[in-house]
Amino acid sequence: MAQSYELKIISVSGIHWKPNVIHDTPNLYVAIDIDGKTVHRTNSSRKWVAMWNQICSLSVDSPSSIITLQVFHKSTFPLANKCLAKKKMEIVQLLETDEGQKDFSIILDHMEKNTPGPTLVVRLTSIGLLPAGAVALANATQYIETLQSANTSSTIGKIVNTGVNNSDLLSNLGTVLSRLKIIHPYSNVAWKVLFSVYEAVQKQKETDEDVCRLVQTMADVYAFAEDIESAVSEKIKRFTKTINGLVKQTEICVLFIREYTGHGFGVRLLNNVLSEDGDKIEGFITAFQNLRASLDRGTAVETLFVSTKALVTAEEIGKKVEENGEIIKGNTQTQTLNNLEPVKMNASLRPECLPRTREEIRGLITNWLTTPPDDNNPGNILWLSGVAGAGKSTIATSVSQYFRELGHLGAFLFFNRADKSRSDPADVIRTIAFYLARSNVHVASAICNAIRNDPASIDFPIQTQFQKLLLDPLIASQDHIHGPIIVVLDALDECGNAESRRVLVSLISEDFPKLPPAVRFFITSRPDSDIASKFEIQQKITKFLLDITMEASFTDIRIYLDNQMVEIRERHSHRNLSPTWPGESQMEALTQHSSGLFIWASTAAKYLFQSYYPNKALEILLDKGLTNLDDLYAEALKAVGPWNDKMFIREAQAALSVVVLGKTPVSDAMIDVLLGLEPEHSSSHIFSRLGCVLQWAPGQHVKILHASFSDYLTNHGRLGEIHELQIAQGCLQVLKKELQFNICGFEDSHIYTTKVPDLSDRSIACISPHLLYSSLFWGIHLAVISSDTPRLPDGLFADLKDLMYTKFLFWLEVLCVQRRTGIAVDALQAVAKLAKYYHEEDLENFAKDAVKFVIAFAPVISHSVPHIYLSALPFAPSKSKVKKQFSSLLVQTVDIQSTVGGQWPRLQATIESHSGNVRSVTFSPDGNRIASGSSDMTVRVWDAHTGELIIGPFTGHKKRVNCVAFSCDGENIVSGSNDKTVCVWDAQTGKIIGVPLIGHTDIVFSVCFSPHGKKIVSASQDKTVRIWDWDEHSEGNVVAMVIEHTTSVRAIAFAPNRDQLVVSGTMDGLVQVWDTQTGKLVTGPLKGHSQYVRSIAFSLDGKHIVSLSHEAVHVWDARMGTEIIAVPTPMGSKAYSVAFAPNREHIVVGYDDTMLRIWNVQTGALVSAPIDGHTGAVLSVSMSPDGMRIVTGSGDKTIRVWDAHQDLSMTHQVDSQAYNQEIVQMYHTGCTGHSRAVYCVAFSPKGNQIASGSQDSTVCVWDACTGTIVTGPLHGHTETVFCIAFSHNGEQIVSGSKDTTIRVWDVRNGTMVSGPFEGHSEMVQCVAFSPQGDWIVSGSDDSTVRVWDVATCSLVIRLPDVTGSVTSIAFSLDSGQISLRSVSLPGSARVSDAQTGALVEGPFKFRVPHQTYSITFSPDGRLVGACGKDSVVRVFDVRSQHITHRLVEGHDEVHSIAFSQDGKWIVSGSDDRTVRVWDLETRTLVAGPFEGHRRAVVSVDFSPDHRRVVSGSKDTPIRVFETTPDHTLKNALGGGSLTQDGWILNSNSQPILWVPPWLHRGLYFPHNSLVIYKDGTTKLDFTRFVDGTAWEECIDPRVRSN
Repeated sequence: MAQSYELKIISVSGIHWKPNVIHDTPNLYVAIDIDGKTVHRTNSSRKWVAMWNQICSLSVDSPSSIITLQVFHKSTFPLANKCLAKKKMEIVQLLETDEGQKDFSIILDHMEKNTPGPTLVVRLTSIGLLPAGAVALANATQYIETLQSANTSSTIGKIVNTGVNNSDLLSNLGTVLSRLKIIHPYSNVAWKVLFSVYEAVQKQKETDEDVCRLVQTMADVYAFAEDIESAVSEKIKRFTKTINGLVKQTEICVLFIREYTGHGFGVRLLNNVLSEDGDKIEGFITAFQNLRASLDRGTAVETLFVSTKALVTAEEIGKKVEENGEIIKGNTQTQTLNNLEPVKMNASLRPECLPRTREEIRGLITNWLTTPPDDNNPGNILWLSGVAGAGKSTIATSVSQYFRELGHLGAFLFFNRADKSRSDPADVIRTIAFYLARSNVHVASAICNAIRNDPASIDFPIQTQFQKLLLDPLIASQDHIHGPIIVVLDALDECGNAESRRVLVSLISEDFPKLPPAVRFFITSRPDSDIASKFEIQQKITKFLLDITMEASFTDIRIYLDNQMVEIRERHSHRNLSPTWPGESQMEALTQHSSGLFIWASTAAKYLFQSYYPNKALEILLDKGLTNLDDLYAEALKAVGPWNDKMFIREAQAALSVVVLGKTPVSDAMIDVLLGLEPEHSSSHIFSRLGCVLQWAPGQHVKILHASFSDYLTNHGRLGEIHELQIAQGCLQVLKKELQFNICGFEDSHIYTTKVPDLSDRSIACISPHLLYSSLFWGIHLAVISSDTPRLPDGLFADLKDLMYTKFLFWLEVLCVQRRTGIAVDALQAVAKLAKYYHEEDLENFAKDAVKFVIAFAPVISHSVPHIYLSALPFAPSKSKVKKQFSSLLVQTVDIQSTVGGQWPRLQATIESHSGNVRSVTFSPDGNRIASGSSDMTVRVWDAHTGELIIGPFTGHKKRVNCVAFSCDGENIVSGSNDKTVCVWDAQTGKIIGVPLIGHTDIVFSVCFSPHGKKIVSASQDKTVRIWDWDEHSEGNVVAMVIEHTTSVRAIAFAPNRDQLVVSGTMDGLVQVWDTQTGKLVTGPLKGHSQYVRSIAFSLDGKHIVSLSHEAVHVWDARMGTEIIAVPTPMGSKAYSVAFAPNREHIVVGYDDTMLRIWNVQTGALVSAPIDGHTGAVLSVSMSPDGMRIVTGSGDKTIRVWDAHQDLSMTHQVDSQAYNQEIVQMYHTGCTGHSRAVYCVAFSPKGNQIASGSQDSTVCVWDACTGTIVTGPLHGHTETVFCIAFSHNGEQIVSGSKDTTIRVWDVRNGTMVSGPFEGHSEMVQCVAFSPQGDWIVSGSDDSTVRVWDVATCSLVIRLPDVTGSVTSIAFSLDSGQISLRSVSLPGSARVSDAQTGALVEGPFKFRVPHQTYSITFSPDGRLVGACGKDSVVRVFDVRSQHITHRLVEGHDEVHSIAFSQDGKWIVSGSDDRTVRVWDLETRTLVAGPFEGHRRAVVSVDFSPDHRRVVSGSKDTPIRVFETTPDHTLKNALGGGSLTQDGWILNSNSQPILWVPPWLHRGLYFPHNSLVIYKDGTTKLDFTRFVDGTAWEECIDPRVRSN
């Protein structure tokens, strides 16, 4: 009798190998021969110590059979494979080593004499039918022995002794199960598990009483073996149904016992699941007693099985379930789970293995899946790999069905390359979660809780989905899982492509093993490199190789063909085929022709079934030698129709191209529409003749039966570009016919489209399948175009223009409904590329403009169809081609009065997610992603087009992240941190690779990958540059070189295309180029910087180096070391980061003045005006590989993406010789207005003008009614202007600055009439004119008050020093005596004689909090107001020094306050970005909160009549608010409020309008009578605006009617 074994090939070590030119290391594999015949071969491993952990099954006639173990080197040339060592031995020798219980080390004989052989580690386990009992018993004992007793329970924990003599029982069981094999396919498994569990439980004296009763009941039932010992098969068949039930119930019960013992009694007791287990055991006992009664009566009855499954099936989902102490209706749970939007998996038509086929491999798989993990088998994933057509999917279906019948199938997902809608990696986690929830009520509860607690989790990246929807819920419910729960993933290689499934494969490999051990995965796939590279190195994944060369494969195929021939003979019964047709010799020939491939056998059988003359078809199969799939497929296609007819060829190719190249399964009807086929030429005529390769029925989706047929059609140019373009054109014609305005009939613009309750139903009803397909995929089909495409389909450009010029917005509607807005960018770029190739300039420009439209309005397009028309189109720049094309459609819309330019803004995206400064940003090599590193200790990856988070945050660093860089292939990211470590991350999954690289002893400032990705270089404050040898498969990477410096190294960069050269920038201002192999200095040191080098980069061709320090940017010749040009930093600024443009002609520099400047490398000239938008220093800058975009990271915690095309294409440049103060100032501040935070504002005495001072060091005077600039910007100060004041006649202004100086300016002509006044040693906090205007007074952080003579610029008097910063000062005229009132921190006021400095009154002391920012006098000097961090505005009576008012309502930190002229009101500006006006008499808020500023309000002032207040903020704009506004001002935002993300919401939080971010700063808000902003302002008039249920009226009625 044949005996079966499992042989686990674990590892080989000790290989002696001589490196050669081709192979530095051996490429090892193991071959197994039985009695001289090769039965198995592992995959190859290019490592000195090769690890496989692969299991193969062996079938031998006798334990004395000879097994030969051989280790080969796999050569580049197959015929040159070399056997390095081998060992022959009898099977029995391997069994003598504690069979299956431990690894066996075998020293092989080296093929070269006198050379020690390597050590091969294997493990052999017997798995035959009856002899396997001993092995199964040994394997199971360890689970049963974990049963524990507890003295705390009188019922459970009772010590029992079953006293059963099991030898007779086991003999009887062996007899009966041997007989049962003929009527039940699962009896082998039942025998093994029952044998092992029963034997082990009897040996255990201290166990759970209930489990012992259950096992005894099972034994009693199986005693019926004696009664049927002599029964003939006819009698046994009477018991078929009952015996089937008995075997199934046995398997279910034994699986429960295994898992039950695995949990441990103590754990069950602590988690209060004992009663639950007890109920299940009682149910099992009752079920077995009923089965026994049925056998005793001799009747076959339908059996009600008791399963361990506690479930939410479709029938039970309506029941009530207790969850978190509340009774929740099941349908609520169903609704929650439906939010997961799982992919529907219908396996009803998937074939299973025929009886008596694949028994061995199925036995291995089911045994592995039902055996709980242990030290010898630690993982929860079984991976079955094999070539295409080997039968993996059929095995997967059979295994899933087996566990489905036992109630232990958690999920069955099967992927199909031709069905992309069901094979998207992004859907996998959600789908698994959904089906797992349906398999167990406790898992369902935990997953539902996770969704309710964080509804957005279902849309998170799949790593977060895994954590939220699988890992956390399954761990929470694991004590209620009486497993195993089996999850089957079939054809993983057809789930997306290698790139799109990268994250999923990593998750499976690295994170699935973290799930509870009861959840086990069976995965099948081809051994594609992306999957194999991850799975083969993972020790917790068990690998099975489906070897088609084994004899068992041919045996199974023969059984399959025998079965199919019965159907073929029935189909062709009219041919009078013989009962044994086609005969033994032909059957054997067909079997051998299959070469072990089930797909060949399946296709051949279908071919014979469909043939008209089966004998002729058989002759073709055998006589033509169709032994490979390509030949077989070619023959199948020949039978379809007349391939000599050109029309038929064209139609057949077109129809098959849609099936093969289509992005989702399509029906024949849809194909006919896409191809414009009339009924007489319908594709159904073709599909009806291809049943051997296609699955199809009229009106149903056409599916390829096996991916190999798709490979056949796409190889060798059978289907290609021209067919893709034909499909694209078919899609365009569908769009032309069916797209229309408001296609889904949305009634209310106040409801986001994504929140419409019946959205799915509307979509199905209003968007036909072919319109949906066309909308989603026309761009993908079009994208195959290249410059050498031979020809285009006729009329393609006409169809494209129709879509672009008439249906573009309607197409965006469909994308919005389908939540697929992101695909628009790629589709439009494909149009632009095609138009460029064929010189369609207008179309190219429109498509490029449309890309900007989609990117700019992505937040609108992705959320609301109505707002494509209400918000996106109206707010598009006036010169936008999309705006010009479609604006005539709008008849009632918001009126936008804007001074912002008509071009698309440079700013493409603003990303606000980091909670700390963004210290480093970089583009991926393909330009589609951005990586960022922040002070918040995280790394994140973003979509470079839309700004959406792709993955992250990556957490691992313990301090701020200073630098990030992509590897050259974009697959990894390296980061350096203040925590002294370097981390390498998988850019797709966010997982840290290996362990952090440790070696630096101080902060890591800069990191980068070498061009070929084999090295990482890092620079540190520890005065070293470290060069690491990088291997993502190594646990620890070694330092290949340490280059010592004399000071800390702040910047580092590799030379392009050369791993040998790096350039470093140091604290002492030196630039040096080093050889990474020798550590020697190659070029330098290059001297020119006077401060430390912060940033450094090579040009793309490696010929130039750019280095940056705060004071200048230098460009060097990389080879000669000579300076090409130096660009000084604009006055008052500091340079922070630099990047070379890909064109090598420009450099981009980020500064602390929030500006981004682009300079010409040769001339040192600015190529355009500075790019402004950040509100903090630009700390990092990077350019996209195509040079079209710039990304910046800033101290304002944002990342911004800019359009660089208009800057790099400008011809105007500034002459470097004319780079003087005037030019710097022009580009420093832009055209008009401040470019940085406004720290002081003041109304003129008449209220007709406003003066302002800014962080950009300038002073401006504005018309208070129109906002036009009267004077300025006035330059002179070199630091932030913190205070400003008008003279009493309004003709002059005085300003004080952080540069410690005071200056007096003429308002009319902007000249400096006096100053600078110098004397203060720290910043000037406050200034004021005397009543006559001849003196000015200043207060400073240096604790002094000084009086100056305006005419002579001389110091009149210095008052005695106070104890802190002087924050407020004013002249007063008391009884003809000029006095000075001053207030200083922390809380002191005094009145002094202005001429002598003598103290007149005071000092007055006020008790204020420690962190008080400002104290100021009221105009009459009776009161003092104070504000600070605690958000309270305090008002003190000067003389009593007591608090008279405490204003606390609403604010966060308060930065600035001011009194009205009559002293009755006080205005405050806060960190919460609002302005509030208070009545001091009533102590109530009389106006405000005024909104509009985007950052903290740091300066406020009243107009003389107190009807207006002016505010200055860190966000740059100046705003004037009316304290008593009219109705128009109150409704500046249509009666709504603007959110941070741009939506104007009504009082019910419903969307009214969306305002693009580039208009936010200059937007008029309620109560705003004036906004002053250098980039322009925007007013909205809602008079003609329609929204809500009237929104459709915004469009021309003629469009609506169509």
